Amino acid sequence: MAVLSRRSFVTGGVAAGALGLLGLAGCASPAPTKAADSQDAGKADESNAASSGQGSSAQATASDKPWEVAPEPIAEADIAQTVESDVVIVGLGASGTYAATSAIENGLSVTVLERNETFNANGGSHFVFNSKPQLELDKAIDPVVAVKDFLNISSYRVDGSAVWTWANRSGEAADWFADVVEPYGLHPVLQHSDNVVIERIYPGTIIFIGGENEPTSAIDQDPYNGDLGLGFVPEIDLLAALLQHIQSKGADVRFKHTSQQLVRESDGRVSAVIATDGDGAYTKFVAKKGVVIATGSYSQDAAMLDYFCPIVSHNPVGDQVAQFNMGDGSGIKQSLWVGGVMQHNGDHPPMMFWGSTNCIKNVMVNSEGVRFIDENAGQSNFAAAQFNQTGGTMVALWNAEYASQLPAISYRADDPSWAATPEELLAKWEGLVEQGIFMKADSLDEIASAYDLPADALKKTVEDYNGYCAAGEDLEFHKDPATLHELTGPFFATKYDVPASLACMGGLHVNARSQVLTADDEPIEGLYAIGLAAGDFYANQYSTRFAGNSLGRCMTFGYLVGRQLAGLE
Repeated sequence: MAVLSRRSFVTGGVAAGALGLLGLAGCASPAPTKAADSQDAGKADESNAASSGQGSSAQATASDKPWEVAPEPIAEADIAQTVESDVVIVGLGASGTYAATSAIENGLSVTVLERNETFNANGGSHFVFNSKPQLELDKAIDPVVAVKDFLNISSYRVDGSAVWTWANRSGEAADWFADVVEPYGLHPVLQHSDNVVIERIYPGTIIFIGGENEPTSAIDQDPYNGDLGLGFVPEIDLLAALLQHIQSKGADVRFKHTSQQLVRESDGRVSAVIATDGDGAYTKFVAKKGVVIATGSYSQDAAMLDYFCPIVSHNPVGDQVAQFNMGDGSGIKQSLWVGGVMQHNGDHPPMMFWGSTNCIKNVMVNSEGVRFIDENAGQSNFAAAQFNQTGGTMVALWNAEYASQLPAISYRADDPSWAATPEELLAKWEGLVEQGIFMKADSLDEIASAYDLPADALKKTVEDYNGYCAAGEDLEFHKDPATLHELTGPFFATKYDVPASLACMGGLHVNARSQVLTADDEPIEGLYAIGLAAGDFYANQYSTRFAGNSLGRCMTFGYLVGRQLAGLE
């Protein structure tokens, strides 16, 4: 009997988004330095010396905070060439692509450095406030209610001005990008906003469809299909269109170029990025207006992960938590070396999803065979609850009738035909049984044996649950009576392994204008950070009540930083 494990989860995710589900970074850490290795290397010039971490906490020891220890500055003599543009963007994931598009559309010359061979795409859901697709379906969000909810979730340990900037400008940003990609056949639609009972989400999640990766089957996108694959990744089509667009406008996009150090002048301004090409040669990329760090998270730096996101490394299941984001914090580190600091809130929440976005949610039990939560809880809450169960695992139980009891949910709010039928759900489930991912059983004893559950406890749990269904009241977890469905055999069942962390939601200390700040809360002139490299936006948990808020934030601040550098904000 196969188990939905970390391995199968990762495999499914990579298969679904192989074009860069992993690797959100455009720079390296620490810098491999020809200058440091050369015995007769010339002394770096004054501005390059500043790139070693003037004003930063670079004096930290390697055993203390090694990510703050700057390498020796790259010598001017080792730089093969210098390239100048208005803006240099490090990283071509979502944030970097959005920033490049905004900057070039607003009249700036743009250079983008990406260490991989192509852009990095992940997911595709953007949570924004009151964009045209939302308003056209009469799904307006009250920002006052939603933002206060967001801030309460974070215990207000975030930059409220930045959260309000997202709320006030995200719809505008989404509509602007919709106009940019319309000639490429893409358009935004609202994503299953009626999924209130199960997910408890605000109706602000949009996806851009119309590209080559758009799905052809509703069942693959249904939130109850049970498949651990991530479905289609619409961000691939969106970023591909934007990349084509900015290159047609003259953007200098350098793939296989890895940022090594930032250059901070003696007057405190960050003026350039020094990067290596595929052959290891150094180029200095001078930014007349500003450098934008868009290199993603630090999830793959073990020391940073342990220090800033301890729930991932210090938890009941040890190192079994899969890390989807392959960012190593290199852009963050290079910003620290020139005087930036990390966000003040030192406990960064993971973007942690339990098992999959498409888990079955009828009856869920832990390894002791008992329920532990209202199964209607949202993804982020479910992950937190699962994490606190023995072994971090859980088993779902349901039956064939559940396919007809579920609400029909289209992944597109504008087109109900994209809801899977009960027949399609059953066929999907049967296929997963054949693959050994699900099991079918005539008795609870069979399930208990397959998943090493105490049979008596499991049978009592189901007996109690069926009693709640008959009475119309869940006396344990007060699940919505409308979603209480009697559980009788034959049964479907599956085991979900520990949650997976998609990214660590913390980064550099920035203000609402995306400027990187010093320990004294002073902006470093010429240095900006957006996306997962930027902090001060999340605390406690990444809440899926605002499904896709990470990409929504990326889109909003990418749009705004381009305008700011062009002098429009």
